Amino acid sequence: MTSVLKGIFGDTKRISILEELVENWGEFLTIDEIARISNTSPKTAYRHINELNHIGILEQSGLKPKQFKLKEDDKRAVALSILESEEYLRKMEISLEKAEKEEKINNRESFVDFYQMDGTDFDSPEKISYTFIGVDVK
Repeated sequence: MTSVLKGIFGDTKRISILEELVENWGEFLTIDEIARISNTSPKTAYRHINELNHIGILEQSGLKPKQFKLKEDDKRAVALSILESEEYLRKMEISLEKAEKEEKINNRESFVDFYQMDGTDFDSPEKISYTFIGVDVK
């Protein structure tokens, strides 16, 4: 889990539950599943799910045990999903930029790349000239 919503809204059990519901978008989850994956007790998960259900952001299946998911047509649920996705992408972009900077610092051209830049034909070894300690070898 990326913990994006926690980073924005704080580390609360409700945010943990919402993150898990966003991560499992479109899937119905039982209270026990929600409690387990959001690392909370079933009692706490049940209390938060009831509150979220009361405000209308959740959809409940008709199956037993009760199962819940974020309403796919609820603007608040969609906004949470977009926020989670966009923030995750932003963090990934920052990580990639950092990795690219480190790669530029540590980037050393390979022997083949270096010599292919000067037009050396590695398919014809007899045409390759080598230089060892200032002495040309052909």
